[in-house]
Amino acid sequence: MMKMKRLGNSEIEVSPLGFGCWAIGGPFWLDGMPDGWGEVDDRESERAIERALERGIQFFDTADVYGTGHSEEMIGKALRGRRHEAVIATKFGFTYDADTRNVYSRTDISASYIRSACEASLRRLGTEYIDLYQLHAGDIPFSQIDAVIDALERLKQQGWIRAYGWSTTNAAAAEMFAKRSSCVSIQHPFNVLIGNSDMIDLCERNQLTSINNAPLAMGLLSGKFHMASRLPIDDVRGSKHEWVLYFKDGRPKAEYVEALDAVREILTSGNRSLVQGALAWIWGKHDCTLPIPGMKSVKQVDEAAEAISAGPLTPEQIKEIDEILHSRSVS
Repeated sequence: MMKMKRLGNSEIEVSPLGFGCWAIGGPFWLDGMPDGWGEVDDRESERAIERALERGIQFFDTADVYGTGHSEEMIGKALRGRRHEAVIATKFGFTYDADTRNVYSRTDISASYIRSACEASLRRLGTEYIDLYQLHAGDIPFSQIDAVIDALERLKQQGWIRAYGWSTTNAAAAEMFAKRSSCVSIQHPFNVLIGNSDMIDLCERNQLTSINNAPLAMGLLSGKFHMASRLPIDDVRGSKHEWVLYFKDGRPKAEYVEALDAVREILTSGNRSLVQGALAWIWGKHDCTLPIPGMKSVKQVDEAAEAISAGPLTPEQIKEIDEILHSRSVS
């Protein structure tokens, strides 16, 4: 069984595996295009969260825009009476209309907005504090970083948040953020198909936790999809968003399907499922990692939880996978 981890240099202990809560937000739209994962069963979402706690998964990562508040509300409902058992991370920065479930690419990182967004998240989550509050806007002007840090430090002083971090792919900006603040984490994409050594190195240099979103490549690493698969247009993977890396027009991209086939046997060694192997690769790659696969059912939670018992891949397996993918110019 893998041990608990610390969030950066904070006193907050987290399970080695998190529960990504994007999907339980249900349908919503970003700039007029689907940004959710289709319809969702709220009762099953509750059961999944409860099951996660039973299986030792106590880190829940969400954002105020996931379902324009619905994901946070579901977490609050499921954790009622059990708040002390969980570590909750949420995010702020994007503007949205909760009534129409529309999210806009326009961001607001003013001190007043950060405060009001935090207050709204606290209310929806039904909690007096947020364990980890993360900036969700991935790219902001360098000149505004200090003002954001000041606003977050004030929330810490008030006891509204325990720690803070940033969800971004901008390594240079993340480095500046880390050097100037008491942040504990950087959230970024990381999985066996793409890697992201610059962000991992940054986290290790600054003693930060690397929170890994898309650890299953938006579901591609679940093994459920093949070249003929087609996702519906109400699923974010079937949308026209340019940042959807692994799918195009609802179909898996050939280069990623082929890369997965090349390393499938190693990932599924030791009687692991493909999901478990993908998580094991992340843990075997770096100690500072904390993968947060998206989950919305008890079945998905149980499969992911078994990965904790199996533990990381061996250094030899990691090296073999890296050599195979490097030869294919992937990762």
